[in-house]
Amino acid sequence: MDTLAERLHMVERRIEDACRIAGRNRAEVTLVAVSKRHSAAEIGEAVALGLSEFGENYVQEALEKFPVPSANLHFIGSLQKNKVRKILPITALVHGVSSLPVLEAVERVAGEEGIGAEFLLQLHLTEEPTKHGFAPEDIPEAVAMADGFRHARLRGFMVMAPLDGGREAARPVFARARTLLEGFREGRPGMGLLSMGMSQDLEEAILEGATHLRVGTAVFGERSSP
Repeated sequence: MDTLAERLHMVERRIEDACRIAGRNRAEVTLVAVSKRHSAAEIGEAVALGLSEFGENYVQEALEKFPVPSANLHFIGSLQKNKVRKILPITALVHGVSSLPVLEAVERVAGEEGIGAEFLLQLHLTEEPTKHGFAPEDIPEAVAMADGFRHARLRGFMVMAPLDGGREAARPVFARARTLLEGFREGRPGMGLLSMGMSQDLEEAILEGATHLRVGTAVFGERSSP
């Protein structure tokens, strides 16, 4: 695909086909276009094509490009405690709350800034030491803490597939995340979001119940060097 419009059309076809196979409504799945290391001009072009949800991994880069008219920022990187105050005011949904100190900071800063923040807990469901997040045994404590929040609202979970193994390795991780979410949803009506799936495995994510896909390369093409 040579142009953004052509790439976006292809991604939409993939999403629609996967939703049809899964017996799901296309409206249940939100495409978050990952604009990391892509320019503000490219984001503007994507907005003109109808995209409204964009994902950024790095706080400083996000602050340089957002806010953008008609666009919602999703912070999808693993958020650090000392960056919460900077990113929270411009973020529609924080995907990467990966520790109790960050969780506490999100609630505290939301209260101090008068922001109704929404966030996901990042889960760690693989054996990879480079990944961050809550292991299954640590989720109950984090959810219990969030239950007492007055300003920030837990909306669900985020998970990343293993780096190796491709689609076959991704789907069991996505299935486990879905099972974990279902186990915590009872009594929490606003907790139904599941952020998982990227360019290479979005079909598997949709089949396992993803509500948010984080798709970068398939939409914007290859990223520039850091």
